[in-house]
Amino acid sequence: VRVLDNFATGREENLHHVRERIELVRGDVRDAEVVDGAVRGMDFVLHQAVLASVPRSIADPSSNNQVNAQGTLNVLVAAHRHGVKRVVYASSSSVYGDSEQLPKVETMTPNPKSPYAVAKLAAEYYCRVFGELHGMTTVSLRYFNVFGARQVPGSQYSAVIPLFVKALLEGHPPTIHGDGEQSRDFTYITNVVNANLLACEGNVTAGRVYNIACGGR
Repeated sequence: VRVLDNFATGREENLHHVRERIELVRGDVRDAEVVDGAVRGMDFVLHQAVLASVPRSIADPSSNNQVNAQGTLNVLVAAHRHGVKRVVYASSSSVYGDSEQLPKVETMTPNPKSPYAVAKLAAEYYCRVFGELHGMTTVSLRYFNVFGARQVPGSQYSAVIPLFVKALLEGHPPTIHGDGEQSRDFTYITNVVNANLLACEGNVTAGRVYNIACGGR
């Protein structure tokens, strides 16, 4: 297993328990040469690199596009060059926009409402087109509000679950915006990992997108 990460948001200490079993490449997905070297010799690519956060994408749409769209293109070019068996791309439920239809299903027409969502959808299309043009097997997984161990609650871009947990552990009421009646499908990280592993070698349709969620609210 080879890991490419620039640790702009993640923490290297999260890999300490597997450090002897992986090859770690410190680099940025925006660097096509680094990506090419990281992909060389791999059978599968699990493309998780992202500059997350809708507010950040609105404040800095250029960086958002460079990482989330161009970075994905760099991965696909390298994967094609080196004959990777399958690319599994981490997309987002944000591509659906603010549709009130529940549950969200893959046949719905995307309606992105932020630069972040636009870039994630563009990357999905890149995956599909590369598969059609070059015979690559690509799969896009639309994650729904992932939470779990090692999330950082201190970041201004942190997901809501770690913020709630931190507040409650410190004896403070969690901050809830609006009337509290809104709903979200929160997906535990283990489910997401299992979905990626199944997408690698499972019987999936090339170029398809799949929702990764738990179906609850």
